[in-house]
Amino acid sequence: MRYKLQMMNTDYGVGTFAALPEPNLSFNEMVAHLRKFPYDDFMHEFVLQGFKEFRPKKLEKQIREIMRDKGASDPVMTAIMFEACLCHDRLAHLLQLFDGLDPAGLLPHTPAIHIRSALLEDQPLHRQWIELFCDNIFNLAPLPAPDVAGLPLLYSRADLDRPAPVPAADARRALADRLPPENPRCPLAQTIERALNALEKADAFLGPAMQHKASLSPVARLRHWMPKTRCVNGRMNNSLEGIQTCYGRGLTPERAEASYAMEMAERFSSYASFGPKGVLGYATDYPLVHAALDDLEAETLDLRAMRLEVPYAGQKLHWLTGHAPDGQGGTAPLLVPAQLVFLFCNLDEQSLFSALGSTGLASGNTLAEAKVAALTEAMERDSDATTLFDPARCFRVTSDDPEIARLLAAYEADGIHLWFMDVTTKLGVPCYKSVVLGPRGDVNKGSGCSLNGRAALLSAMTETPYPHPGPASGPAPEGLHVRRLEDLPDLSTGSAEGDLMVLEATLAANGLRPAYVDLTRKDLGIPVVRALIPGLEFISDFDQYSRVSPRLFANYLALFN
Repeated sequence: MRYKLQMMNTDYGVGTFAALPEPNLSFNEMVAHLRKFPYDDFMHEFVLQGFKEFRPKKLEKQIREIMRDKGASDPVMTAIMFEACLCHDRLAHLLQLFDGLDPAGLLPHTPAIHIRSALLEDQPLHRQWIELFCDNIFNLAPLPAPDVAGLPLLYSRADLDRPAPVPAADARRALADRLPPENPRCPLAQTIERALNALEKADAFLGPAMQHKASLSPVARLRHWMPKTRCVNGRMNNSLEGIQTCYGRGLTPERAEASYAMEMAERFSSYASFGPKGVLGYATDYPLVHAALDDLEAETLDLRAMRLEVPYAGQKLHWLTGHAPDGQGGTAPLLVPAQLVFLFCNLDEQSLFSALGSTGLASGNTLAEAKVAALTEAMERDSDATTLFDPARCFRVTSDDPEIARLLAAYEADGIHLWFMDVTTKLGVPCYKSVVLGPRGDVNKGSGCSLNGRAALLSAMTETPYPHPGPASGPAPEGLHVRRLEDLPDLSTGSAEGDLMVLEATLAANGLRPAYVDLTRKDLGIPVVRALIPGLEFISDFDQYSRVSPRLFANYLALFN
């Protein structure tokens, strides 16, 4: 089956994509395909979304027919129709037609998490709390106190007790005598030339780089490219392609150029092809092991500690070999599910989540650089998912740097009122969120995380999806205190190797162990890595499948202590 990637929506400045079947298939042809390939997640989701346009009477007739034998003769179709009634409000009243059916019996016949999520007894309560927290985090709405929220508490205070955190500053001090000497990154011109030459040879580009004005970055570039993948795995044999866009932002043209080139290298490396021998085209050979977690003898990613929307339930998955810190300065191999590594991965297996983004994917001039960027991005996403909007943590910024000062003054002169929130978690790695309120009250945000607080804040600022020059924004809150950019904490070491030591030591001191998969491609040779950190949140798109993490709930209760 041939699939194409297509943008379906844009939420908070981020495009969401879906894989659509390229042939013009009838409904019956698509259903026949699913009966033959029940774990084809692309087709499953396309058909499921198509039910949104179904006439309820037509679906009711089909459900009554299939329920004559409790769905036993066509479990694949029964499962997806049940999911349609779960997922689409206009069809929810048809769920009663499935009375007498045990939904758990449908689980082996669908790749998706929809039924698994619905079977969690406390999911309705989580969904109610998620709505409150979502309104606060994304729309900056005030939160009700626990005693007036009108909802049972998800966790008791005893459930939320955790050991005292060890912040990154303490981890860095403990490493002071062992840090390597400073080793600056290679010049931007060298980074740009290497990346663009490699991408050109790999035939990644679709047209030239273009300027865009959709952010606060003084210089911004975009460039289109096209991933092309093939998957031959189990019962599956499909292909995927589609136009994608990479963005680069920075205070100078060179930084914006390097930014988009390295982002394209990262994304180009994150779309994988699969064949009978495993993952194809990488500098490291990645044969796949198809097994359930409990049947594997080798060390594995701590899948039950991953913050999944539904618990892992023993499904057979395809695993490949990544690596993790061994606690002695080296690395040790461990198995990682392939679907947690690659974008739009559609293997012959059930999905662990509703959708996987690019969190923890990063490129670099060296593998250490890529790992540092991947870890800080994972920490940034964890902050997004666990840190509530709190006016007490908000501030404006000034700078002694003439270039930054001029840019901040230009924003104000154009009526764009920029402000920030310190969203650093208890890990202590500086993380900031930038905010510009639109003329109609819409919230435009960027975020950044780095051991260097200045770099984190500037990253958040330049990623804010508000045009400059552009229309005047809404006002910033009154009475915000002012922080100097130069006074923000700086825990960086002057080298990627040293920064990696600090980040890994911080995680280890807090009982967290990252796992990495090296995604350096043979045809690019540019280091790319996916980092996964069991115990931290890696999905921050709050929706009906989201679970309130204990850390988010603890932060909520702390606001009202």
